[in-house]
Amino acid sequence: MMRILDLFRKMSLMRQILFLILMMLIILLISFIISNTIAGGIIERKVTVSVDKILQQVMEKMESFYSDMGGISTSLLYGPTIENFLDSDDLTRILMNNEVNSVFANTINLKENIRGIHLYDKDGKLVAGIGAGTGDAVKSPAARIEYSGILSQPNTNVTLTYYSIAFPIYNFKSELLRDYKGTSVFVMNTENFNHILKNAKMTAHSRFLLLDQNNKIMASEGDTRRFDTFDPSVWKNDKRYIYQSAVLPRTGWKLISIIPKNELLQDLDVIQRLNIVTYLIMFGMLCLFLFLFFTRIMKPIKALMDFIKSYPKKGGEHRFNVVVHNEIGMLAVNLNKMLDKIDSLGNEIQLAQRQMYEIEIAKKQAEISAFRNQINPHFLYNTLECIRALALYNKGEEIADISASLSNMFRYSVKGNDFVTIRDEISHVKEYANIIELRFMRRIRVEIEAEEGLLGKKMLKMLLQPIVENAVFHGLEKKRGKGIVQLTVHSLSDNRIRYTVQDNGCGMDERLVQELLQRLRNSDALVPAVKDDMQGIGLPNIYRRIKLFYGDAAEMDIQSQLNSGTMISISIPVHENAEHEVGTNRG
Repeated sequence: MMRILDLFRKMSLMRQILFLILMMLIILLISFIISNTIAGGIIERKVTVSVDKILQQVMEKMESFYSDMGGISTSLLYGPTIENFLDSDDLTRILMNNEVNSVFANTINLKENIRGIHLYDKDGKLVAGIGAGTGDAVKSPAARIEYSGILSQPNTNVTLTYYSIAFPIYNFKSELLRDYKGTSVFVMNTENFNHILKNAKMTAHSRFLLLDQNNKIMASEGDTRRFDTFDPSVWKNDKRYIYQSAVLPRTGWKLISIIPKNELLQDLDVIQRLNIVTYLIMFGMLCLFLFLFFTRIMKPIKALMDFIKSYPKKGGEHRFNVVVHNEIGMLAVNLNKMLDKIDSLGNEIQLAQRQMYEIEIAKKQAEISAFRNQINPHFLYNTLECIRALALYNKGEEIADISASLSNMFRYSVKGNDFVTIRDEISHVKEYANIIELRFMRRIRVEIEAEEGLLGKKMLKMLLQPIVENAVFHGLEKKRGKGIVQLTVHSLSDNRIRYTVQDNGCGMDERLVQELLQRLRNSDALVPAVKDDMQGIGLPNIYRRIKLFYGDAAEMDIQSQLNSGTMISISIPVHENAEHEVGTNRG
């Protein structure tokens, strides 16, 4: 080691730098190879652990499916109808056949993937059934619940998407330990397994499969169109794939995950090639740099450094003697100029700092002035409360009511939260309705109907009142006689809530309705709307807001008949904690 150090010291500076650069490149290349190998192993291990968790989750979903089918079969097979049917003679069974079929039909409706139910007596004879069949006889007696594999069309080689579950039926009222009464066979569709396997894929070309006992594919995620019968051993021994499997204990079915390794490591391959190219380019550039550095830079810089070291001692008007006229020479010239301007630059810096300080003070004063000129919302609240108190004192109850409603509406509108409960939004509409009823001498009335269970749900603020206002001023204000605005809130089956505002006002013809719908739904509807004398700015702004927050999940529909009224409905998803999801609480 000491000998190597002695040899290194005897080398020229050029060779020392070159040696160090080469050692650095070699060490970095070795480090990259090692880190790339380790990273590949880590990725494979993490993917393996992730797939194990996915397999466990799928197995838990399958176990839940088994439990559901067990509960359905117990409720059906040990009910009085099936027990009486199996205990009766052939003639009675014929009379009960319609009743049994009705029970079977009701059971099929419980799960959409049940395609048929068939009942066999203790001798294995088919005594009742509806829907698709298996085409096979049953074992008599069946020892336990048995799950078949993929079924084939009877007398053909056509593979169906069905499988069967055989449930043995026992008489638990008998003194015998296992008094076998018959077997019920449920014919099931495999489509529900596709739902269970959904989102189980790890990469674009990976495969996730559910195989039966004969290795036939029952359900899959990924490209499995080339396979009918799947041979796990072929894929398990293929080093190009990460193969993992799990056996479902009740059925003997297999869960298979196959992930191409090249998809997991392709980013590492790109980085590896990029690094090799980079190292080669760096080596060439470093060689060129070394030559220029020592011939055109090192010597001039050394002279310049000597001058800089000596300047504090000499000071004054001492300047560097420029010999070369390259960049180093320009640096020396600029250094001389810099020394000439040190004093003036110091004065200029002080002047600039003073000016910046004065500008900042002026800016703060302007901000303070702007704050002083702002209207304090609490001043308006207090003023409205004062008007209300004076109205009550002078027995002007209607003035007090309309002042209180206006105060509540203003207070609600300036609150910072973008999301409020449906209860709060309806309360805001009621305050508006109170003002409208007083203004129009009870000629216009607002009726509200909402499901009690929805009042605590969250919704976008200020959605309903502008629609009600639109109905009043564009539908009912010009109408002769009494007008009604009906606001209803109810839930939909797809986890959405529909808000409907309907009036019996002037309405619109079909052409105007279509023009309004087109204006709302074209691409320009997502920018702030320009005021329109017919529809106002309420509907375009509301459509824009629900589309910005909910995207395609939000819908707005308009139906209207001339001289009959208009109905506007909005359907948006249910949100329990919308404020935290979108982060719109601005205080």
